[in-house]
Amino acid sequence: MPTDYIRNGILYVTENYLCFESSKSGSSKRNKVIKLTDITDIQKYKVLSVLPGSGMGIAVSTPSTQKPLVFGAMVHRDEAFETIFNQYVKITSASSNSES
Repeated sequence: MPTDYIRNGILYVTENYLCFESSKSGSSKRNKVIKLTDITDIQKYKVLSVLPGSGMGIAVSTPSTQKPLVFGAMVHRDEAFETIFNQYVKITSASSNSES
């Protein structure tokens, strides 16, 4: 699967957003803000075993991305995935209930 691979930064999860802040200087174009309600797919992803975190990452797809965004080289990938997924389910469930 072709991806847009992103690493070297901090991934934040807020009540409504998934945010990535690049740690490379002058890389503000790599900063990402994704509304959780815009996520169409999220999955655990294994890039390369030679990378930090055993190459573990999280792939996120949205309607505006041509290929999944992979936030990689994550040491605590499983915990991050659970946090993102749980908040995603919480916000999309609340959104569905308010539309009913």
